[in-house]
Amino acid sequence: MKKVIAAALTFVMISGTGITAYGAGYSDIKSTNWAYEAVNTMSDKAVIKGYPDGSFKPSNTVTYGEFIKMALIAATGEDAGNAESGNWATKYYNKALELGYYTKADITKDDLNEKITRAHMALVISAILGDVKIENYDEIQKGITDITYKTEYEYDITKSYAKGILTGYTDDTFRPDKTLSRAESATVIYRLVDESKRVLPTTDTRDSGSSTGEAIKPIDEVITNIDSFLNPGDGTINEDLAITEAYDFVRDGTKYGFELKENQGTKWIAIPESSVRKLGQIYLMKDGRIVEFTRLHPKTDGTAVAGYDSDITQMDYIVSLDTVDYIAYLIINPFKK
Repeated sequence: MKKVIAAALTFVMISGTGITAYGAGYSDIKSTNWAYEAVNTMSDKAVIKGYPDGSFKPSNTVTYGEFIKMALIAATGEDAGNAESGNWATKYYNKALELGYYTKADITKDDLNEKITRAHMALVISAILGDVKIENYDEIQKGITDITYKTEYEYDITKSYAKGILTGYTDDTFRPDKTLSRAESATVIYRLVDESKRVLPTTDTRDSGSSTGEAIKPIDEVITNIDSFLNPGDGTINEDLAITEAYDFVRDGTKYGFELKENQGTKWIAIPESSVRKLGQIYLMKDGRIVEFTRLHPKTDGTAVAGYDSDITQMDYIVSLDTVDYIAYLIINPFKK
C-alpha cells in the first residue's frame, strides 16, 4: 500500500506542466493571494478544477465530495469521473472507500454535499500517508491543546499535523470540527504531494518568503478571529479586513517612525504623515486575535495620533491593512514589554 501511494504521489508531482507554470489563470486568484501557487500548481496537474466562468471561488467552503475527489486524484493519479446520476461525487466516494480512506461509518454518501471537517480531512490524509513513523508522537500530540487520546480520529489528526500537511492555529489548537475553504484545501493537497511545501511543527520558522522568516499559513490560522469580520452588514471598515487574502510579517516596526506618547497614564502612538499614507487602516493584534481598530486623528504638525483603548505595550502586532491590494502587514510591535 505504501509503495503504491508513493508511486502515485511521484506521478502527480512529475506529470503535466512544470511546477512554476500557472496555466489556470483564475479570475479571482491574484498573484498576491497566499494560496496562488498551490491552487494553480494543483490545477495545472488536473488535481483540482475551477468553475466554468473562469473563477475558483477560493473562499467557498470545501465539501466532502470536493475534498475526496482532490485527495483521490492526488494520491492515485487517476480521475474516477463524475457520476451519471445521483450525487456527482459518488464514484470518487466509492473508489476512496474501496482504497480504505474511510469506512461507511466515518463518512456516508449523504455527507458528500456537506462541509467537510478538519478531522475527516485528517482521516483521509492519514490513510493516504499509510504506515509512517512519527518521531516524538506524544510530545506532538500534547502540543495540540484541544486534542486528547479521547478525541475522535486523534491518531489521524496527530499524524497529519506531525507530517506538516494540516497545520494548527496560533493558539496551539487544531479545531477538528472547523471547516476549510477551497483555497486552504488546495494548500493541504499541495503539501500532500510535495513534501517541500509542508509546515512541520518543529520547523515553522524555516524560510517561507516572509520578511521575518515566519511560516506563511492561511490568514485565518494567523488572525484567528477573522471570521468575526465576515459580512458585518453595517458598512464598517472591518469589511475590508474580512476579504483580505494575503499578509506578511514585518520585523522592523521602527521604520514607520512610530513614537510612543504618554500623558497622565494614557498611552498612544504618534505616526508621521508619510507613514500614515503607507500604513492604511491600522488594527491591534494580541494572541492571534484582532482586538481593536485604531482611529487616526490628524495633527497640525504633520503627524497623526492613533487612538485606541487597549494597552499598546501588551499588543503583539500592529496590523496595517492595504485596502488597494488587500494585504495585511503584521508589524511586530516595537513597544511591547
